[in-house]
This record gives sequence, C-alpha cells and structure tokens, in this order.
Amino acid sequence: MNFSLFVEMFYPLLFLFLLVFFIRWIKSRKANWVGSLGEYRVRKEIEMIEKSYPSKYKAFHDLYIPKKDGSTSQIDHLILSEQGLFVIETKNYSGWIFGDEASKYWTQVIYKRKEKFLNPIWQNKGHIKALKEWLGGEVAHIPIYSIVVFMPRAKLKSGIHFTQSHVIYPKQLKQVLEKYRTKVIDNETKQYLVQKLKTLLVKDKQQEKEMKKQHIQSIQTKQKYIKEHVQQNQCPKCGSALVLKKGKYGSFKSCSNYPKCRFTQKAFLNMK
Repeated sequence: MNFSLFVEMFYPLLFLFLLVFFIRWIKSRKANWVGSLGEYRVRKEIEMIEKSYPSKYKAFHDLYIPKKDGSTSQIDHLILSEQGLFVIETKNYSGWIFGDEASKYWTQVIYKRKEKFLNPIWQNKGHIKALKEWLGGEVAHIPIYSIVVFMPRAKLKSGIHFTQSHVIYPKQLKQVLEKYRTKVIDNETKQYLVQKLKTLLVKDKQQEKEMKKQHIQSIQTKQKYIKEHVQQNQCPKCGSALVLKKGKYGSFKSCSNYPKCRFTQKAFLNMK
C-alpha cells in the first residue's frame, strides 16, 4: 500500500474518531453548561434590579456557607434588603414539573420520560438553616425568605399555592421582592451583614475552583459515610437500626427511631 492511499484511508477514520470524541465531550459538559446558563440568567436579572435600586438591594452570588460539621452549603444567590434576606435557589430543568411542599421528590416529565429530583424547597430550607447558624444569634430576628427560580423552559404544572417558598420564573423576581415593604433591618445591622457576607466572597478564579472542589469532596464524603451506614442497616444520624419500608416510589430504608429521627435512605443523597 502506497503512502497516499494510506492517508486517504486514515483521515476519514481519524475524523470519525474525533467526531465521536467531540460528541461525547459535549454530552458530558452539557449539564454544566445548561446549569451555568441558568445561573447567569438569574444573576443578570438580579443585577438589573440591583442597578435600578442601588440603595435598596445588595446581592451576593455563589456563596459557600461553612457548617458545623466542616462541610459547606452552597447558596446560588442571596439578596440583602431592609426587608430581610432572600435566599435564591436556581433550577435549570426543562419539561413539565410536578411537585408540592410536602413531597420529598418532585417529578420532571419530558414526553414519556420521568425523572425524580429532590424537592428544591426542602433543599433551599437546608441552605437557610446553614445561613442562620453561620450568622449567629445577633441577627436571629431577621427574616429569611426562600425563593426557587425555574427557567422558562420548565412548565410548573402543580397549580399549588406555595407557603414556604416562592416558586417563580426569573422575570417574576422583582415582583416578589416588591411584595415585602416593611423595614425590619436598620442601617447599622445592614452594614454589619454586608461586611460579614463579604467574607464569603471568592477573591479570584483559583479560589473559586478550590471552593467548588472542597464542596464536592465534602458532599462525596458525606454520601460515602451515609452509604456505609445504610449498607450496615444503621442510621447515620442517630445510630438506630434501619427498617425496610414501601412507599409511593418503591422500597426505602427508614430509621426505626421515627418520628424522633426522620432519616430515610434517599433523603440525603441529592443534597447540594
């Protein structure tokens, strides 16, 4: 076989290999890109509100709240105003979304495919709890409100009135903030909160990368700890025995010390 013929045969195979590699790489990065796009859209909406009312709202983005166990709780966006703190959780799902406040899991439906994901209201409640503990008792009186923002490509089909959180689209954010008009934070307390929250801001891309890495590692460590205890039928929260139960979405393990301990197998495996 001469060299020119070899090249003619080799290049199509190389192109095919690179194309397959590129497609797989795109698929592996798609979730991150979609997530980043959603975060960017909400962030731009917040920046527009902050620019329109510079003395009224102060926003913080991508905060890692230190927890007592050494792990962190990630808050997508936080808005400080004289009316309180607003903790915003961004969800980048598409399709029909079904869920209510009491359900542990919500459902995403795209054509005939159904996927379960952790109730974002419960998830944001965990972020708020971590924030309250980190802020301390000095500002315990300050109200903290939960907001869950879905992208417009998601269609909320529950038709339920939420009481524990606002579940909205980006364009509704300004309207939600304007509902709160009672001043509950004086200027001195507001400045104290600004300075304290500033300590959580990352200084550069390298620090941001390191924080994300540590956050993911802490989640993986926690999941490993939980998995090991569940495999031994031992509750990772209180040490009691686990019992097998049947629920709406199939079998699961639950703590035998219920209702004092409400641990279930799936409840802690999808936390951010």
